[in-house]
Amino acid sequence: METLSPSLIRTIEITMPGRLGFHLRVVARFVKCVQGFRSTIRIRKGKILADGKSILGLIVLGAAWNSKLEIEAVGDDAIQAIEGIKDFFLNQENISSGLPKNFY
Repeated sequence: METLSPSLIRTIEITMPGRLGFHLRVVARFVKCVQGFRSTIRIRKGKILADGKSILGLIVLGAAWNSKLEIEAVGDDAIQAIEGIKDFFLNQENISSGLPKNFY
């Protein structure tokens, strides 16, 4: 009989770095990034909870510049998912959306 390991749960808090917030281009890039993970990704802003793999759900968050986002990954690759999400937000190219470099 195969023993199933319990799902890992990892969380991180991010402060939205882009001055334009979590707008459509950034959200689309984020969803593309997290779709590579098997884990369930949930993002909370205040009382609003969204599926991290849903463009519409993330847009509904209305995450503006400096918004606090709590991101949770649940699954066997949760550690890798959280590391990938950290890298996403640290990479200015993901957030800037082709705006002039001095805009941020």
